[in-house]
Amino acid sequence: MYAAYRVKVLRKYLLIMILVTVPASIADSVLFPDKVKTFEGFLQFLTFYYGIDTNHFVVSIIIWIGTVLLAIYLIRRWSKQWNKKFKSSTES
Repeated sequence: MYAAYRVKVLRKYLLIMILVTVPASIADSVLFPDKVKTFEGFLQFLTFYYGIDTNHFVVSIIIWIGTVLLAIYLIRRWSKQWNKKFKSSTES
């Protein structure tokens, strides 16, 4: 988020990340409904403990990796554009 702030695209970054993560979270909760609605179940959720349901674990890791890769791609792309603006202004 700091990098997005520095290249002045924080609002766009947050909007894109919200538009990606909210549907992914909804899909995850629809595909794998929560069976334990207790504090212990919440602690297991926080520690990525999914019991014997390996499919839920794999889907969660894939969503997590995809989100991180998207964030890296966006920041890298916007950083290149930001740097290009300064490079072209110094050459003129």
